[in-house]
Amino acid sequence: MMAGSKDREYIYGVNPVYLTVTKNAGKRKIYSLYLNSERKPTETITEIKQACQDKKIPILGLDKKLFLDFIRDRVAAGYDTSQGIAAEVSPYNYHSLDHYLDQQITPGSFLVMLDGITDVGNFGSIIRNCAAFGADGLAISKKRSVQVTAKAAKTSAGALEGVEVFRVPNLVGAIKKLKESGFWIYGAEAEKTRSTGIGEAQWNFPLVLVMGSEQKGLSRLVAKNCDYLINVEMTTDMESLNVSVASGIILYRIYREVVR
Repeated sequence: MMAGSKDREYIYGVNPVYLTVTKNAGKRKIYSLYLNSERKPTETITEIKQACQDKKIPILGLDKKLFLDFIRDRVAAGYDTSQGIAAEVSPYNYHSLDHYLDQQITPGSFLVMLDGITDVGNFGSIIRNCAAFGADGLAISKKRSVQVTAKAAKTSAGALEGVEVFRVPNLVGAIKKLKESGFWIYGAEAEKTRSTGIGEAQWNFPLVLVMGSEQKGLSRLVAKNCDYLINVEMTTDMESLNVSVASGIILYRIYREVVR
């Protein structure tokens, strides 16, 4: 969970702070760690403190009232879910897709790309799915797309701090660049007459899973540039699943292919 000013933010909660201190996918500068000194220490908090000491990050202990006042003054809402720990950090830094393509691809690499998704709640949930099922990262466009914000960080329940987010000028250009690097592009499509169920799909790696918005689906040019269109088979006549739910189902299916 995260809030703060334009150049300083406060991440709070044990898991978000732990991932920030240990993984720090957003390459944040960590200015200070704040602790409720009356909170009973846990193994994870001990690990957080040790990591901060190793990195020479200042640790400030406050009594319960001072800690809650400190958080309340800096966070508009949710301070009561801080779990007695917070970190003052710089904003999230987006990753370079070019750098990833040059140095980080493996035989089992897979990415998620979001096409026209603007709902922050769905974005946060998809970030959690990426972390849960081992996606290398998540690509979004600079325009007409949700961005990394304090609310997105909060809804990801800390998973944002462990996931690389790539922001690209436009999705079609990024897809072409990914194809040149050997990626296969799979677009999630609700219309079953022109797509293959994920249980029958042939999975080729490295791959990109593209998820469109619930209202419009994949944009025409993005769909045109996909190698495969896939769908989640369902037993009812529902038109579609929530995009974050669908992404979780498909990512689990991809993950099973990777670990075989």
